[in-house]
Amino acid sequence: MNIPAADLAKYLSEEEIQRAVAAWLDASLPRDWRWYHVPNGGKRTKAVSGKLKAAGVKRGVFDVIICPPHGADIWIELKAHGNYLSPEQRDWMEWRQAHGRPTYVARSLGEVIAVLKDHLARRAA
Repeated sequence: MNIPAADLAKYLSEEEIQRAVAAWLDASLPRDWRWYHVPNGGKRTKAVSGKLKAAGVKRGVFDVIICPPHGADIWIELKAHGNYLSPEQRDWMEWRQAHGRPTYVARSLGEVIAVLKDHLARRAA
């Protein structure tokens, strides 16, 4: 049974989407590109949250940061079906877009791939 990616995304958690994206990025990005995941979410004690805040952790930073060798870093926030950007994430997105920095929201691995292909096509044009 073939399930369209958009329908499959309805059943994946953000963690499952993150793992799929991580595996794909590791296998598919050009060798001179880098990427990393920002683990801002999750439950933490108040003490740990305070230490992270004091160390400079910022609320709303997107999940995936892709660093091409030239040009601005690409930020992608991963969201499971039915989840939306937080006010802090919307603020980051608006700031980045106002400054011409590539920033996207994706709900599946397929959407991440499409976003990167579109981004590369626009840069080449």
